Amino acid sequence: MIARLLTLAYQLRQHRVGGWTLDRWAVTLTWGAGVLIGTQWVLRGRPNLPAWHWAVLALLLSAGAGMLVLRGWAARRLYSAFSRQPGLEAPASAPMPPEDKIAVRATGTFEVQGRFGLFAGLEAYWRTYASREHTVLAIQHQTRFLLGRSRAEDVGMWYMFIPAAAITEVAPGRLHSGSELAPALRVDYRRQPPALGGKRPPRESNETVYLAFTDDAAREQVWADLVADRG
Repeated sequence: MIARLLTLAYQLRQHRVGGWTLDRWAVTLTWGAGVLIGTQWVLRGRPNLPAWHWAVLALLLSAGAGMLVLRGWAARRLYSAFSRQPGLEAPASAPMPPEDKIAVRATGTFEVQGRFGLFAGLEAYWRTYASREHTVLAIQHQTRFLLGRSRAEDVGMWYMFIPAAAITEVAPGRLHSGSELAPALRVDYRRQPPALGGKRPPRESNETVYLAFTDDAAREQVWADLVADRG
């Protein structure tokens, strides 16, 4: 249930109609309808109304408030239902060769050409270069949901660069996405945004990326690669 709610919140946030996200439309329309009902009641001289009128008004206002709560809660969780598996032992250190790559579904903050975006469940590859910098190379396709479409400017390749020294924690677990359950890793790291226009560099931020794998063997390979950073 939680995974489905998070997926729904992401779809409503990512898809737009007329420049507005679907969740913004939902809040605006429900609250707008509530305000219209209240205004008509006042203009009609505040007559006595059946209880069901007030029930409808309360439902509209509650639905709008609930959408705002869902939006904030889901964003804080990165639209991801991750359950840790603390009993799993970390594998032995095994650095990945720079030419290798592992297919993943990645969720987190990506960047490209000075732009940043939060995306969930992107098709991606995990790679580690000779410098031990890890990279997630992902692609965002044009998608549709209900009456909305994702932004055309988001279509294309997006990247995540994670220096080995920036990683603060790696946790194994399972990632729930809709009705699917996949082996996953949660990687916490510190990101230093680049300085733009000669300005002072922004402060470091704590970031998280969720990596979902097709099987346990793929997760083990990336996990062993991350274990190698401890050396």
